[in-house]
Amino acid sequence: MADVLAVRNEYRLQRWAEIIRECQASGLTNREFCTQRGIPEKKYYYWLRKLRKTAAASMPPPQLVRLEESSGASEKRWIENRYGEAELKLPEDVDLKAVVSLLHALRSHD
Repeated sequence: MADVLAVRNEYRLQRWAEIIRECQASGLTNREFCTQRGIPEKKYYYWLRKLRKTAAASMPPPQLVRLEESSGASEKRWIENRYGEAELKLPEDVDLKAVVSLLHALRSHD
């Protein structure tokens, strides 16, 4: 029975992703797209939230890695952050509040 539920859930996720891609490619607002397709807007956002959670759950946890100090005394130390395929290299003395604000802005821009 668990296999049947897993297959059903995978099918639903694939179908929801297809609909969301169609909406994004349509040039319409989410509301206009949903209205034209007869999809309740709340349901669309529920699907979007479920897909994002599924994608986030399948990503490896972020890793902070301290890079080795180079032989040059005047060179900065760096912090490297890897998340999935993305990589971010920042100076050790970076303003973390600014980085957090930037990441929040990028996340809300999805």
